[in-house]
Amino acid sequence: LALTVVVLVVFLSSKYYIRSIIVPVAEITEKAQRIAAGSYGSQIQTRYDDEVGELAQTINEMSIQLNQNEKMQTEFISSLSHELRTPLTAITGWSETLLSSEELDEGTRRGVKIIHRETERLTEMVLSLLDFTRIQDGRMTLNIEQTDIRSEFEDTVFMYGSRLSEEGISLKYLDNDDDIPEISCDPQRMRQVFLNILNNAVKHGGEGKQIDAGITYKDDHVVIKIRDYGPGIPMDELGLVKKKFYKGSSKARGTGIGLAVSDEIVQMHGGELTLENALAGGTLVTIRLPATQ
Repeated sequence: LALTVVVLVVFLSSKYYIRSIIVPVAEITEKAQRIAAGSYGSQIQTRYDDEVGELAQTINEMSIQLNQNEKMQTEFISSLSHELRTPLTAITGWSETLLSSEELDEGTRRGVKIIHRETERLTEMVLSLLDFTRIQDGRMTLNIEQTDIRSEFEDTVFMYGSRLSEEGISLKYLDNDDDIPEISCDPQRMRQVFLNILNNAVKHGGEGKQIDAGITYKDDHVVIKIRDYGPGIPMDELGLVKKKFYKGSSKARGTGIGLAVSDEIVQMHGGELTLENALAGGTLVTIRLPATQ
């Protein structure tokens, strides 16, 4: 009888412990993980008046505050980007006008070229910031059409390659005989992705003085690979480089959102963008796009 009473007490105590502590803590943990992953504003249903309930309420308040901060940040970036576009357009236009003049001496022309190049760089940063705010607000859309993706990629590589040759960097296109089918995609957005990846390869791996680029067709996917011969990515940063505003230990200039925007565009196409360190050094970026959607 005593043993039965003890077993019953243990059973009831365990049941109470599971219902009052383990289950609510598991729920709180799951919601906290979602908030940490970026689901700001998520709320935990508080059914308890004890310490567990206080913990849930604290996390709810934190989630609301994070959501408000995220909205303020996005609105500020969007407003600032729009304000910067007008003066940058004017500077670009006037610098092009000055460069078309034959009355500039060599020193002045060199200075105007620098102004024009840096203005273009700032314009690209502003456009990336605007794309970022569109992604955050869910306003980014795709203009899907049947596209010769090989042609789009090759045009981007050859155009960018002539620019890099002036900086002493060789952009090598790895040609092949694969029959690359047309795919349904937004060609303008995909060109943006290609340029972002190539820009990153120059910024972080340009010291290797070579970049390889190729496109193949495998397992119903168009596979695009871009590789630099720089120092690569530290292993502890490899899983973080696609996060927004993350720059890690890199000293290269930039906003830290180019890869995040590119990754989002590729995902909107049903594809995948991955980064890894190449075996012989450098960084390899792989883009996989489904050929049928």
